[in-house]
Amino acid sequence: MTQLHIFALNEPTTISHTDLTRQKGEVPDLPPLAQWLGLDALDTDRIELFPVSDLGGMALSDYIQLAFTPDPAIPLDTQSRLNALSGAVLLVPDAAMTGTPTPSSHVTEIATIPLAQADHTARLPKADATPTETSPPPAAQDRERTPPIALYAFLGMLVFAVLVLFIGWS
Repeated sequence: MTQLHIFALNEPTTISHTDLTRQKGEVPDLPPLAQWLGLDALDTDRIELFPVSDLGGMALSDYIQLAFTPDPAIPLDTQSRLNALSGAVLLVPDAAMTGTPTPSSHVTEIATIPLAQADHTARLPKADATPTETSPPPAAQDRERTPPIALYAFLGMLVFAVLVLFIGWS
């Protein structure tokens, strides 16, 4: 089961390192997060680090629900703890870590929540790969022939000329 580890930073920081900042090409100078978490290695391309104030009016639990799809939904007591946080948070999925975190005094673990995972155990029926018969397109001589637009334009001008001549002689 994949989990998301949520930490509060005990160090003041204004650094934002999220999927959005990575898409924008921003590369902030990160603190030694692997060391703070007691890990040998940390894939910083899979983590999120940001001040909670960056969320504006959105609750942290709502952000986590939308961005990471916990399964089941975040329990109410955990939501309360998350939404009470101020300062900066660090969101670390299992896939970003090698080993089990042992947080130092620089971070405090707030919660660990399970994440939804794809279920690839279903057996799907084989698709019918035999080609289906289709009727050939109608031959050129079978199609209805419509007069070209130039013919309609010529007929319109002819009627107009006859009317002008008729009205002009009256």
